[in-house]
Amino acid sequence: MKFTNTLFIFLFVYSLSFAQTNEELSIAFIKKLERQQFDSCYSMFDTSMANKFNAAMLEKMWGSIPRYMGEYKGYTTVESTKKDSIDIVAVRCTFEKTKMDLQFSFNDYKKIIGMFFVPPKNKTAYITPEYAQPNKYYETKIAVKTGTMSLPGALCVPNTVKNPPIVILLAGSGPNDKDETIGPNKALKDLAVGLASNGIATYRYDKRTLVYGKDMKEVDLNAEVIEDALTAITTIKNNPNFKDSKIFIVGHSLGAMCAPLIASKSKQINGIVLLAGNARPLEDVVLEQYNYIFGLDSIDQDEKKQIEELSKQIKTLKDPKALKTAKAEDLPLNLDSKYWQSLVKYNQVQVAKKVKQPILVLQGERDYQVTMTDFNLWKQNLSDKPKNQFISYPTLNHLFMKGEGKSSPSEYDKQGNVEEKIILDIANWVKSN
Repeated sequence: MKFTNTLFIFLFVYSLSFAQTNEELSIAFIKKLERQQFDSCYSMFDTSMANKFNAAMLEKMWGSIPRYMGEYKGYTTVESTKKDSIDIVAVRCTFEKTKMDLQFSFNDYKKIIGMFFVPPKNKTAYITPEYAQPNKYYETKIAVKTGTMSLPGALCVPNTVKNPPIVILLAGSGPNDKDETIGPNKALKDLAVGLASNGIATYRYDKRTLVYGKDMKEVDLNAEVIEDALTAITTIKNNPNFKDSKIFIVGHSLGAMCAPLIASKSKQINGIVLLAGNARPLEDVVLEQYNYIFGLDSIDQDEKKQIEELSKQIKTLKDPKALKTAKAEDLPLNLDSKYWQSLVKYNQVQVAKKVKQPILVLQGERDYQVTMTDFNLWKQNLSDKPKNQFISYPTLNHLFMKGEGKSSPSEYDKQGNVEEKIILDIANWVKSN
């Protein structure tokens, strides 16, 4: 749930002349946006993607941006990189409240095939936590292969433990990498090296939406999380080094929400850990997030309109008939109907109540994305089983990193590490089970 950290605009766009560089094409597109020449922008769309968007939708999306970031002031720097043979250009845009990079992706024919806003790269580097003891573990690359797809993965193994218990780490929503990188922070990497330093192996991997997102026409909960998690379990079970090892799922945010469903589908799982997992419907949590963030200062008229619009989208979402025919732009977060249908069908609390494996629920009390309301719901519904445990931490945020006062999106840009207490509580619980 990082819509406040990365404002994704699911646009796919296209083309000018072969004489221009990709950087020039990107600037030309931005200038058209500045002049509100949306029809001209639309003429640059790739043919296959233009079928999904029109000039009116682009105008609506551009017009909604001030609600998030304040009025647009202009662009400054332009940087080019290359990833998997795709040229990427990032144009730094300045808004009244913040700065964001408008990132374009180009194919070999100088056609723009993707466009979305991302936060500027944080200059602060990741710092390995002090509790990591590299002399006690080693890391090797093992991919998660589901069908024809291959997701880069990392297996972190204690040096001297035979058949160690192993934890499969699941990231939150969005196209996360195996470390769940957010600014200078890598929550899943902290967990991996921390647990390995305490005799517990870990396995983590890039999400399918990161590796194959541009090729995925339809996404639901199964495609985003469940299928690859089940493949990861099989991968571990087929590894001779873990033949007799017990396997646990440790999910963060959306990964935690999905953990009960994964456990219900696999007899190989010996327990699950929910790190900031929402017990309430996702759309209700999103609405609460909007109100919280806008409420950090006085809520203006534009923000009120945005909350009203989201409330209207949620009303559509909760109507089964309306949901089936609704377009993505009429639903929360611009996610399509198929995705929301998969979420609506899934009641994580009811599934968790039927799960036979023990469950550990951990929650930061300063977390504004998934709150103590969710923690208390888990506790109310799962406390009847003695092996289930519930722990909250007064000073920790959504990333289980320490802070003071009210948590805010800007806190994620500060370098930190998952608190060692989280590592030790998970390690002790895993070993006891």
